[in-house]
Order: sequence, then structure tokens, then C-alpha cells
Amino acid sequence: MKSTIHLLLISSLFLMASCIETKKITYLNDIQQQMGEENGHSLQPLKVQPGDVLQITVTTIDKDISQILNPAAVSAVSTTANGIDPGYIVDSDGYINLPMAGRVYVKDKTTAEINTVITTELDKSIRNAFVSTRITNFKISVLGDVAHPGSFKIGAERVSILDALSMAGDMNVTALHDNVTVIREVDGVKKYVSLNLTDSKVLSSPYYYLNNNDVVYIRPGKNKVFNSSKFVTLIPTMISALSLITTLIIVTVK
Repeated sequence: MKSTIHLLLISSLFLMASCIETKKITYLNDIQQQMGEENGHSLQPLKVQPGDVLQITVTTIDKDISQILNPAAVSAVSTTANGIDPGYIVDSDGYINLPMAGRVYVKDKTTAEINTVITTELDKSIRNAFVSTRITNFKISVLGDVAHPGSFKIGAERVSILDALSMAGDMNVTALHDNVTVIREVDGVKKYVSLNLTDSKVLSSPYYYLNNNDVVYIRPGKNKVFNSSKFVTLIPTMISALSLITTLIIVTVK
């Protein structure tokens, strides 16, 4: 009888240990309520930097002028055809050259601000022009202990670190969820920060939303060298099953 009790206690300890390990791989595990809110970091609009590619569409009532201002629509240059994003490349000084608007300074401006600047320039020669700007080379990279590491193009101007991990097939269970590195270049200087994705405070981090060309690196845990992610997920179940079988054998023998 005593041996059975001891075995049950040992089994309980194994199960408790597995629960503790689960907390290490659960996102935002300090959030207890099923509903609620977190004061997240306010999303800052993307600001254009040298090297960015802008797709600028100008709509006017004059078809000939529209054709001049939107040459990409006529040539239909494809990213998949030559690997180059169609649009206006921001030069090292922060300018683009736009037909009928001339040299326009766009560095550190949002797409909404660029729309206003270009519209103002075009109003000197064209009336009622509608301008739409988007960044076509917005991409992020996810490397390290994830299911599908790689670079991912972003169609919108907003992507969070959780979105990025979802694109990469999520972190493996062997990854360190509490030490995720984000590398960001600001004015030519590489900056990096460590994020704890098991803590809801990450929602308030200025690095929660990613910028163009950000790199997310997922560090592998110590258990990475010993097993595959699928095997690790089965360990708690295997321990529980083994403990139950052992208990039944002892009880039957008694």
C-alpha cells in the first residue's frame, strides 16, 4: 500500500512538472481572464526610409496625364518576373523623382503625409488629382527555432510579432518563448531588444509591432539537441500513461 502511495506521489510530481513546462511555452500566460484589455503601445505609422520602394498611384480625369503619372500600370512590371518591386525607389538622400511633381522629399514621412506633399505639388499643374501611396517592399524575417523560418512580405502597414510567428508556423516547443530577439535598423544603426512572449507586458512594447526589414530571432532551448518538437509534446502524456500502467500493475499484484 505504501509503495502505491509513493508511486502516486511521484506521478503527481511528474504531472506538476509538465504543467510548469507548459507555462514556459504558453503565450501571455499571465492573462487569467477570458476577456479583458491591455494598454498596448500605440501603433506608430511606418515612416519611409532610403531604399524603400513606393507604389504611387495618381488618378485624374485626364487619361493621358494619368498614363504619364502611372507608368507602372502601363508596363505592368511584375515582382515575380524580375525579383524587383515596381515603384519609385527612395534614394540615399530621401528623395523620389515623380513625373510632373519633380524631386519630392519623402524620408521619415508616412504614406498619408506623402500623399499630401505630392498632391500639393501636382496642384500647381493638375486639378483634383487623387494620390495613393503604399510601401511595396515591406518585409520581415523570422529565423531560429520556428517551423518555417524565412522572409515574409507584408501587404499592409501593420504587423505584430505574433503575426510574424504565425506566418513562420509558430515557435517550436523547444524554443525560448521568454527570450525572443528583435533586430531593427534605425538611421543606419542596428538595435536589438529581448522580448518575453509569456508576459502580457510585451503588448506594451514599442517592438510589439514590427517595422520594415525587422528580423525576429527565436533562440532554441537546451532541450533542442535531445529531441524533436513532436517528441517533446508527447512526454507529459507518456509519463502519465506509464504512471497509470505501473499503478495498475502494483494494485493487481497486491
